[in-house]
Amino acid sequence: MLSFEYAAPAAGEMPEELQIVCDREGLSSLLNQLQFLTDARTEHVHLMRESWGGNHLSEKPFNPSATPIRHVKILLR
Repeated sequence: MLSFEYAAPAAGEMPEELQIVCDREGLSSLLNQLQFLTDARTEHVHLMRESWGGNHLSEKPFNPSATPIRHVKILLR
């Protein structure tokens, strides 16, 4: 399980905290994607939910009051 979620903000405020929630399998998946960047095999990776054409991010948020992110793009610059 790997989920990127915005913590629930106070009423009328923008989310300011990104939470990354994972189990060991999700952590391994994230590390594998980061290794592609480390090895210079690519300049960016996409992490997406299955409903968005990916297989890295969980469909259900860990925290029901948080806002899940459907697509995370990590760029190496």
